[in-house]
Amino acid sequence: MFRTINRCVWVNRVENSMENNNIKHILQLSKEEKRKFLDSFDMLMSDCDGVVWNFTGPIAGVDKALQLLRADGKKLAFISNNGMRTMEEYQKKFQSLGIVAQEDDIVHPALTTVHYLKSVNMQDAVYCIATEVFKDYLRNEGLQVMDGPKERFPDTREENQVRVYSEYFDHKDPKVGAVVIDIDVNLSLAHLMKAKCYLERNPNCLFIAGATDHIIPLGSSMDVIGPGYFIEILERATGRTALVLGKPGKALAQVVQKRFHITAPKRVLFVGDMLPQDMGFGSRCGFQKLLMLSGGTSKDALMAHNEPDQLPDYYADSFADFIELYNESIRSEE
Repeated sequence: MFRTINRCVWVNRVENSMENNNIKHILQLSKEEKRKFLDSFDMLMSDCDGVVWNFTGPIAGVDKALQLLRADGKKLAFISNNGMRTMEEYQKKFQSLGIVAQEDDIVHPALTTVHYLKSVNMQDAVYCIATEVFKDYLRNEGLQVMDGPKERFPDTREENQVRVYSEYFDHKDPKVGAVVIDIDVNLSLAHLMKAKCYLERNPNCLFIAGATDHIIPLGSSMDVIGPGYFIEILERATGRTALVLGKPGKALAQVVQKRFHITAPKRVLFVGDMLPQDMGFGSRCGFQKLLMLSGGTSKDALMAHNEPDQLPDYYADSFADFIELYNESIRSEE
């Protein structure tokens, strides 16, 4: 009984919090509010995984919703933290939804990293903890990429263990001018130890992070650990702060605003499924924000969240809600 009462108090508290923050479901808006909402943005920027599709398959209604938005004159752009797919794979997935997405319409974390490294004229080696897809983008631009270690770390019983460590982390490697960390399912403590050495040996070595997600939802029954925790380990171990070129990084916000020539941020609607990464990024850019419950955030998690900069202006179950929104808008005009 006590637990039931506490649960009711908690639900009332978080629902009141949502009301106080004026976070409304887009289908619970009045007819006039729905019309104003659709008229309030010229550009829609969206995350991909958990919003346009899930790791396990398509999300119903997204294709028709995106087509309706584009037919209504909305410019579409997509910003992903997922560097595991090639740009060609992204374009094919959009094509399957009946959406033609040019490379310029998609912000890919590996390509953003390449652009930044080229902009600072990186001549030294880049130590990269990421997928082969991510590293290939760097290699294709002529950057010298170091990775690994792939061999097992020496784990002996000899007394002089210090010697084993010093030999493993010797100084024979090329000069490393940047350490880049993104998602890497094969990441180990040895990778982080190597990264720490490079960052400490060269005070001018850049420290760059792509995706900062702590948890990556793969479906309704599986989450995997994201790179966010490992970025924090390196930051604490080295006393350095990573330059974040994924969401919700300030550097990425500057790239996006320049790339898409954004002069009126409030005329942009940013759509995502994660509170810290997507809604945090939207706040950093000054965009309107719409949270989709089709991916990594549940309604309960949204209601319980208390970081103002990571809260949306609106929420929806999925992109399919736009279909009903447009249908109601058309009917109201008639």
